[in-house]
Amino acid sequence: MPSKLLNFYGRFAPSFTAVGFVARGLPLRPIGRAFEGQTWLVTGATGGIGRSIALGAARRGASVYAVGRNPEALAALEGVAGVKPLKFDLDRVADNLSLAEHVAASVGGLDVLVNNVGRLEHAYSTSPDGFESTYAINLLGHFALTERLIELGALGSGRIINMASGGLYNSALSLRRLEQSPARYSGVMAYAAHKRAQLALSDRWSAQGAPAYTMHPGWVATEGVRTALPDLNRHLGPILRTGAQGADTALWLAARRPAPVPGALWFDRAARSAHAYEHSRTPEVEPEAIFAKLAADVAKAAKG
Repeated sequence: MPSKLLNFYGRFAPSFTAVGFVARGLPLRPIGRAFEGQTWLVTGATGGIGRSIALGAARRGASVYAVGRNPEALAALEGVAGVKPLKFDLDRVADNLSLAEHVAASVGGLDVLVNNVGRLEHAYSTSPDGFESTYAINLLGHFALTERLIELGALGSGRIINMASGGLYNSALSLRRLEQSPARYSGVMAYAAHKRAQLALSDRWSAQGAPAYTMHPGWVATEGVRTALPDLNRHLGPILRTGAQGADTALWLAARRPAPVPGALWFDRAARSAHAYEHSRTPEVEPEAIFAKLAADVAKAAKG
């Protein structure tokens, strides 16, 4: 394993794995109030952290719209108390807009939106709309869905939770890394830039009156980790977090509803610095440049 990667894993393993979760005493600390009468929307809810969030919220009394695109995985959620599976392809801007309209028409308002769907890829590919595929699923779709829900008045007093990653430590706020060219594509840096941009989106929505958090679940044993980060899985697999441990902070945020903290990365039930290295502290662009690109790309896709 390259020394840079080894250093990264070594530095964060005591905190980001199950070791840190247990050491902080989280298994013994109650999450907070239950969710009876609440309506949630969780994207990427058919596996991994998203599924754990959806099931955890439903067990605590919420009615959960669990969104995915895999028919078999959605079928596995049929009949689960409190869970309503929905099939939408969130790689597509149109599907994100349609999802927002469907939910707004069905329930009027949401108590919690969890923008969880995302992935890291090492080979360049494009979405059905022609955008780089991970940009489409990790960021553009989140923006399209959430902005449309806000426009429709479907978030009201609800909370937005954006699922990020410690990978964002690797990048400052960047426009050039959001959607890279095939010739210079780095999936790791694209992913880092998308997750860094989620912080800017949380601050934007909070300022608009829709309180939003960006959270880090820790390093969780998911299929995505096994396929996208095989070195992490190979070396730290036995101590990676469970899905329930990765979902813990999302459920805690929804239960406790702390005041949003600008620029913070929420991790293990606390607002923490989103910077582990000096190079990420100086943004390459202002947040407005990110928002302008996202808005322009949503409009472009909507035109077809």
